[in-house]
Amino acid sequence: MVEITADDTIRRVSLVDNVTVGLRNALLNGEIRPGDRIRVPELEKRFGVSHIPIREALRRLEAEGLVVTNPQRAAVAAGVDLEDLTALYDLRRMVECDVIHRSVAAMTDEEVGTVRAALAALREVESRVDSDEFWQRHREFHWALLEPGATAWVKRVVDQTGIASERYVRIFVGETAADAMRDHCELLEACESRDAERAADVLLRHLDLAEQVVRRHFPSTQEES
Repeated sequence: MVEITADDTIRRVSLVDNVTVGLRNALLNGEIRPGDRIRVPELEKRFGVSHIPIREALRRLEAEGLVVTNPQRAAVAAGVDLEDLTALYDLRRMVECDVIHRSVAAMTDEEVGTVRAALAALREVESRVDSDEFWQRHREFHWALLEPGATAWVKRVVDQTGIASERYVRIFVGETAADAMRDHCELLEACESRDAERAADVLLRHLDLAEQVVRRHFPSTQEES
């Protein structure tokens, strides 16, 4: 009988985590386009691993809505359409605007400091909007705004809808509007003054802007493909 040690388990989990991150980024940045078939043998070569961690990573990404597996077990990148975009942003507005209201009203000085640091980190990579690092820091900033008023269930919803909508922005827009960074600064100001109403209003405007920008780019991009 082969003994499985704790180190073996840690290495396996870490391997799956690394493959998941790499594959997720390829889906988010459009390297793997919506509808593309995801070929496991190609991923084995790319990541230098067996099919086992790749299959586990695909299962995770399917749960996030980025991958679809058909009855023949072939995995493809999830499709995109305007109805899905509308549903995503409707849900984000309903959840995040309510959560940020609760969050800002109850923020401690330390939590405001976390938001401030997250925005500073985002500003450092502001010119590298096409990088995975920019979007990772963008996610961290938005979560810092919501975390004080969130629950574990809220985090699950925010993570999934945030990543799915990020994919639309990265594939179809490829840049952020100048107004978006101004919104980020206003959100920090609202946190500093504990102005929950202002925070909810700015976040609503921010989400509306993101959806509108994707909509403006979506048709022309689709026609080119």
